[in-house]
Amino acid sequence: MALFMGLAISIITLKGRGIFPLTETSPPWLGAFITHSFMWILSVLIALILAKGKLKNYGFTKGKFRLTPRIFLWVIPTAILSVIGFIASRSVQDIKGGFGLSQLQDIIFVWIYASITEEIFTRGLLQSFLSPLTGYGINLSKKLRLSLPVIFSGLFFGMMHIVAIDKMGPPVIIFTSVLGIIAGYYREKTESLIPAIIIHALFNIGGMLPMWLLSWLF
Repeated sequence: MALFMGLAISIITLKGRGIFPLTETSPPWLGAFITHSFMWILSVLIALILAKGKLKNYGFTKGKFRLTPRIFLWVIPTAILSVIGFIASRSVQDIKGGFGLSQLQDIIFVWIYASITEEIFTRGLLQSFLSPLTGYGINLSKKLRLSLPVIFSGLFFGMMHIVAIDKMGPPVIIFTSVLGIIAGYYREKTESLIPAIIIHALFNIGGMLPMWLLSWLF
């Protein structure tokens, strides 16, 4: 059911652009904005139905989350990969808008809007829907355990990025799956979507900001 629901919403959101036909003169951010808007609206509506109006059960709560400086360290992995990518390619053209967006538009629609909407969909709706299966999972160590809902939401999130392979290459699937699992782990641990959204945004920031800074220098 979770897989069917996830695929159905993904297809609807991608087809949603057809309701608002885009032309060559349409701003490059509009398509992504339409897609992500369909994504979070459908996710919230379904969650409202499933939870009978109690969105708290779907992560819309502060839960056990407490903001500490440690969470901001999640910007480091993608920042390192970003620097390595810059050194390897030295392609300023790719850095300054591989998706056709300005840096301000990247901040608004990738760092902020995409991080929120994609987490509402994957960690909010899908992972919460599978919460009865939390007892199943994989023990990575005595202190670290990944439940089935966390693994599912992470892998599904990775597969969502198949559309980005042309721009970012096949490794994007692995990278985003890891991001999804990390975000899902924090979502489950705190019972809140807040840390998942923050970590998602930090990964996006780490992947872009160092390359911007390096492009200005070189």
